[in-house]
Amino acid sequence: MGKASRFLPTLALFLALSILVGSSSGSSSGLFFHHTIEVEDAQSGKRTVELDSQGHIYATFESRLIKFDSEGSILQEHQFANEILASALSPDGSKLAVTTRTSTAGLDSVYVLSTGDLSTLVSNDVTSTNANLLEWSPNGANLYTNAPDNGVLQLNKDTLDIETSYVGNHTNLMACMDVSATSGAVLTADVEGLVHLWNNEGDVVLHEILLGSTILDCQIGGNDEYYSVSTPNNGIRKWTFSGSELKPIDLDGVLRFEFSPTPNTLIVHTDASMHQILAYDVVSEQITDSISMFHTFDDYHVEFDQNGAMERIHTTSRVKHIVVYENEVHHDGIGESGIDTDGDGVPDSIDDDDDGDGIEDNWDLNCPDVGISCSLLPDEDYIRNIDIELNTTHVVVTQSFTLNKVHSASIRDLVRYSMDSDIKLSAEEAGLFSNAICNNMNAIDVASSLNSFISVEQYSLNFSEMSCSVEEGLVLYPSSDRISHVRYAIDVVFEYQPTTTDGLVVGIQNHRFTSTGSITELSPQHPLSIHIHGEDITSQEYVPWHIQENQVSFTLANKQVDSGTLNPSSIASSPILIGLILLMIGALILAGVFFARRQSDKSNYDIVLDEDEDEEEDEDYAYPDEDDDYYDDEDEFSAIDEEQEDENDVEDDASVRRRVPPRRRTASSKRVPIQPKEANEAKQLLQESSKEVVRKRRARQSEHDTVRTKRRKLSDQQPVDAEPRRRRAVKKNPQSEADMDETLRKFVSESPEE
Repeated sequence: MGKASRFLPTLALFLALSILVGSSSGSSSGLFFHHTIEVEDAQSGKRTVELDSQGHIYATFESRLIKFDSEGSILQEHQFANEILASALSPDGSKLAVTTRTSTAGLDSVYVLSTGDLSTLVSNDVTSTNANLLEWSPNGANLYTNAPDNGVLQLNKDTLDIETSYVGNHTNLMACMDVSATSGAVLTADVEGLVHLWNNEGDVVLHEILLGSTILDCQIGGNDEYYSVSTPNNGIRKWTFSGSELKPIDLDGVLRFEFSPTPNTLIVHTDASMHQILAYDVVSEQITDSISMFHTFDDYHVEFDQNGAMERIHTTSRVKHIVVYENEVHHDGIGESGIDTDGDGVPDSIDDDDDGDGIEDNWDLNCPDVGISCSLLPDEDYIRNIDIELNTTHVVVTQSFTLNKVHSASIRDLVRYSMDSDIKLSAEEAGLFSNAICNNMNAIDVASSLNSFISVEQYSLNFSEMSCSVEEGLVLYPSSDRISHVRYAIDVVFEYQPTTTDGLVVGIQNHRFTSTGSITELSPQHPLSIHIHGEDITSQEYVPWHIQENQVSFTLANKQVDSGTLNPSSIASSPILIGLILLMIGALILAGVFFARRQSDKSNYDIVLDEDEDEEEDEDYAYPDEDDDYYDDEDEFSAIDEEQEDENDVEDDASVRRRVPPRRRTASSKRVPIQPKEANEAKQLLQESSKEVVRKRRARQSEHDTVRTKRRKLSDQQPVDAEPRRRRAVKKNPQSEADMDETLRKFVSESPEE
């Protein structure tokens, strides 16, 4: 009874997580990206992959056929003249059939090779076409491939002679075919939706169905229970051998599907959202397993364990890699004795990364000279990091991991072609990789594991959500980069309801990130750094590099605000500052209103300039003597000349013409007898007056370019649309001025000297 009571909280937590997560995707087989097999000089072209029971891999790269062992070492090669389009391994694994692209007459297009040394056993050009389909009969007695025009050919395995032709009413390219292991019936379908079910002799069409939809793949069900085809938008359609249609399988866009050793289970390749391989139970109509790929592929091979579950997957790619997915990583030297610097369970004598920072020892050279080897001093930016952020409602646990340079370079190659054909690695392509990391893990398992290793005093953590992201190593990295590390993060959000964060005790046990389907198995787990922080709590850190503690505890403390110390938050909340800001805003508003009114007043008046001169200007026009009225202001003469020359303009513009001051008229002067002694004084006076007149005239000439200030009247009687006054240029006659000077000199010189 006591044990049962102890398990009740765990059971309740598990049920709560199940309700919250619901149909959260997860991988029951635990498969994740494991490694790649790289062919350095591989050419672009069609890719195929086959595996035999001994683990040998037969892969094609354009026109090359390569045989690998289970570790990826090349055993044999065969070079063809043309591109290889399809390959098929015989049921007993002794023969490998391939078809090649036909380009020149006389070249064989179907080959059967020995899997031992890849030597050609027999070849034939009976297809005379680009045969994309190739399949062995279940008993290995026959080989099926495309007919030259339409339909399918049945060939003898030893001679490749045509035994039967399955053409019927097919008039389009063939999409798929399948052979029954029970009755030998043949299923054919073309790309336009025409389906034929043939008897084992190939002379009778048992059923003909025209779907009117594109067909992607087709299969005959176990024991001839039904035959089926996959379509882009109508799921997998099924019919019995008697012709009745069954309930379809609600999986759209299935590129390829097959039956697994587990009864009533389909293995499905779909690219609906991203490339995935699913295990689908046709009875319960549920997806029982899913593996997400962050790259594209055309062909794949699935290996099953003794229970019928997926154990290993090999896929092709658009680059020079064969991609391998497995469910565990075997680290050499686990548990052996010896110095273990990073605490990962592998002695330094065997460990390729002694300090556990993801940088292999032969590359671990960049560190300060502190008297120890760089391979024993980890880079703290690349070791595993646990970041815990707390507030009063949530706890966010972010764990960051680093992949070594080999895996990082392979992932960059695969990801950069996952969405398009360019070599630029976009953020969307990096998002496919991070989504694949999360999709291949079971969120409930991750949350349950963290709950057992991270505790927040007596409060329970309720799982909310999980997400993954790439921190560095993918976007904006060149295709030639083979040494940069990919660093990714896994975020898990929990909900909790503490009364206060001050004084809370957070404990973290030293552990590995344990979860099925987790790519973290490829990343170093030790040493680790821990950072705990929050909006209202003081940040704390723990960064070991050699000694690994079993548990680390943190006692949280709220941030203390010093009232005597100014900080941005206290200044911003100051009433004085708020009052000053309000006053400034008010002053700005009043100033804006004032200037707006002034502008409005100005816009209601027009300024009319009247050219009346004031008294000060009249003084400038004053004559030195009443008798000198003959020598009036030159502006007057200019205005008069202007009036005579432009009489018509003056009449048209009389209202705006410059006013000319009236000339002062005086009576003709009379000679007055004077005393002889006054003669010299008169002569001197006349000379001075003559000089004064000449001086004033020259002064006015020098002021021709200066601005003369005049008083102008402001009038609001002028219409708004009145045209501005036009100023006339003053014309000056140098000859007239010279004549006047000469006349003045004569007048002075001819005056009597009495």
